[in-house]
Amino acid sequence: MHKKPIVLIVDDKKDNRFMAKVALKNQDYELYEAVDGKEAIEKTKELNPDIILMDAIMPNMDGYEATKIIKSIEKFERVSILMITASTQKDDKIKALEYGVNDFISKPFDKQELIARCRSYINLSLVNKQYIHALKTKTTNLPNKTALFQDIKHSINAKLVLFKIENFELLEEFYTNELSNQIEIEFAQSVPKLLGKKCISAKLYHINDGEFALLREDIDNKISKEDAHKSCEIFYRNTKDFTIYFDNYQYNINIIISFAKGNDNLFKMAKAGLNYAIKEQKNIVYANDIIKTIQEQAQINIKTINMIKKALQTNNIVSYFQPLYNNKTKEIEKYESLVRLIDEDGKVISPFFFLDIAKKGKYYIEITKQVLLNSFKALENTSKDISINLSATDIENDYIRYTIMNFLQVNSQYGSRIVFELLEDENIKDFNIIIDFIDKVKSFGVKIAIDDFGSGYSNFERLLDFKPNILKIDGSLIKNIDKDPFSRTIVETMYNFALQMGIQTVAEFVHSKEVLDIIQEIGIDYTQGYYISEPKDLFKV
Repeated sequence: MHKKPIVLIVDDKKDNRFMAKVALKNQDYELYEAVDGKEAIEKTKELNPDIILMDAIMPNMDGYEATKIIKSIEKFERVSILMITASTQKDDKIKALEYGVNDFISKPFDKQELIARCRSYINLSLVNKQYIHALKTKTTNLPNKTALFQDIKHSINAKLVLFKIENFELLEEFYTNELSNQIEIEFAQSVPKLLGKKCISAKLYHINDGEFALLREDIDNKISKEDAHKSCEIFYRNTKDFTIYFDNYQYNINIIISFAKGNDNLFKMAKAGLNYAIKEQKNIVYANDIIKTIQEQAQINIKTINMIKKALQTNNIVSYFQPLYNNKTKEIEKYESLVRLIDEDGKVISPFFFLDIAKKGKYYIEITKQVLLNSFKALENTSKDISINLSATDIENDYIRYTIMNFLQVNSQYGSRIVFELLEDENIKDFNIIIDFIDKVKSFGVKIAIDDFGSGYSNFERLLDFKPNILKIDGSLIKNIDKDPFSRTIVETMYNFALQMGIQTVAEFVHSKEVLDIIQEIGIDYTQGYYISEPKDLFKV
């Protein structure tokens, strides 16, 4: 439905208001009146007019003061105000302009001039409202990230606080989109009450889903790091005690806070602090203190990415193979393929130092592809089984699945000597793809192992889903089994369970004879660890 532009006519004389209404009656406007400056302010707040026709001289409050107050309100700082005045004094016009008047119409006004000027400024008002709308977040109607960037740009000595509702991205998994939006709205409306007194004057922004900002000018630099941290602690505690109630739901808010000062890269600094707080599981972070650490880590990450890129280009992503020892036959029967990177100096780099970084870029799939090729090549050079680690990310990738299935179809004779070790992964996007993959590779004789069994909350659930041939018991349960009776009890329980299910077992991280003796005493089928052998280049074993 078309909404008519709103014109507010402010004049203490009824005849003047009437004449303005008569002049504009055919212009498809909604016309409202106010008798003085005070009423003009009230009507402006109520109506949000597109244009105000403001008389200069009125009782109670004149047009100059009313204009100054209206323009001081952020919501109305762009509203067009035309002053209707009989004054020709230069000083009066300068004063009006300084207070925020946009233009003047002389008394007595010309009807056509009034219509033309109103039409022009109403068009400008529509543009302004679109601009203001573009600076608002739809859900909460708060200023958005664009507005924050503009305000930071024009600030002199700003203090910025970024805060995020913890695990907000999980809300829609438990609530409807409507309810998660309502949580944001309720929280945003409550933020002023949750802040300490010293933060009341800060401007609130809604910059992302579940993420907000507070910006405050500190021209005199009176807010110290300690003051800011104390205010953040008050805000954190108040929020922790805050509960949102609606319908039959209740939601307890937890937030993560980062604060920063300075105008150079202020948002970038505060955002880096927030990401650091999330990663390190901290409640409050002063970004200026940790930015050096973040920058140093970023440099390391860049260096690592470059190292990965060069290694891929020079075929220096290689596989080392760690043997699995059969506790009954006392022979090496399998090898696990483990990725290594050879740097420019010929140093062998463990995946601990590069694989997580690779996952954040585009190189992780390339690494997986190379490990697969290395492992498939190893099958041609040994009669032993080869175990290959796969994550859900690997299996869900179309290219990786194609590479595996193509190899099995062309080299079906190797299928029975391949073991795919499935890594615990809570981020499975399409579970059906995983199950379908398992069924297809098993048809070639491939065996499935669950890696690090005992370390993840969903392991027993995965047994039902994946129907594995092998369980690899996590090293955290094995490494102290000779000293920790509780670990031994857990491992024995796992072994007995696997035995009843007809599943073979592997003990990882066997690093001493004492541990090996206990593993063999329990009856576990295979041993893997540095006591047997560290990973090596299979072709040099």
